[in-house]
Amino acid sequence: MRLILGFALAFAIGAVCRLARIPSPAPNALLGSLLVVAISVGYIAAGRALAPPIDSSAESHQTVQHSTEGANPCR
Repeated sequence: MRLILGFALAFAIGAVCRLARIPSPAPNALLGSLLVVAISVGYIAAGRALAPPIDSSAESHQTVQHSTEGANPCR
């Protein structure tokens, strides 16, 4: 739903700029591409930095190993 609202807002801003004959607020192609890459990398990096740590204990590893071999993981 937020994706659709984002596209609708972007098209609305573009239409208003076109009708008012003012330059588009978008950056040029190279700068815009670099901004998209920077935002994407920042989003991924923040997600990994804020993620809870993975439990790497031996018991946890054995449970995962048994569940992948088809054994019943419940005891």
